[in-house]
Amino acid sequence: MLIKNQNQTPIYFDAEIVDERTQHIQGEQYDSEQVQQAIAQTDGGVTVLRGIAQGAVLAGFQVASTQSLYLAGCVGLFPAVVAGLPVGLSVAGALCYLRFENSFIPTISDRQKFGLGVTRTLMLAASSWKLTTDAQQMDFVARSSFLGVTQQVKQYEGIESPKQTNFPLILGFTAVVAVILAFYWRKR
Repeated sequence: MLIKNQNQTPIYFDAEIVDERTQHIQGEQYDSEQVQQAIAQTDGGVTVLRGIAQGAVLAGFQVASTQSLYLAGCVGLFPAVVAGLPVGLSVAGALCYLRFENSFIPTISDRQKFGLGVTRTLMLAASSWKLTTDAQQMDFVARSSFLGVTQQVKQYEGIESPKQTNFPLILGFTAVVAVILAFYWRKR
């Protein structure tokens, strides 16, 4: 019974399409499968978040270890290897989800985890590229500043720069003449 100025709330029916695959399933079994499907979707979301978190932790480890090596004075190949190590491990982890079953073309055993592994690998590779690029820039700045300091010291102490000679030009001309003479003597 409605009272004055009161609206009737609409009634919604929850219905699902039933086809030949679901006709033989009992109501409780159907509800159980729906619950399992919802749990699987939630687990998939948790797996995605876990993969992103693992990638972030590995990228943080990569940056922290490489930067601490730079601060300790290590330059060259060693920090680059340390920056590339998580990338290699992530590639190895992603490859664990490939199966070669009597074929040269692999099958993916768990698409979701393989996708997360590839995403994590790409994220770590980008971080590694950034770290090595920064190292190259630091090396360039250090070399440039070293050359500037040595020029200033030479100028202060009055050391003259070596005179530029035409040695490369003379060497090239001599090599060309030697080749021409070798061909000339060979024909005779």
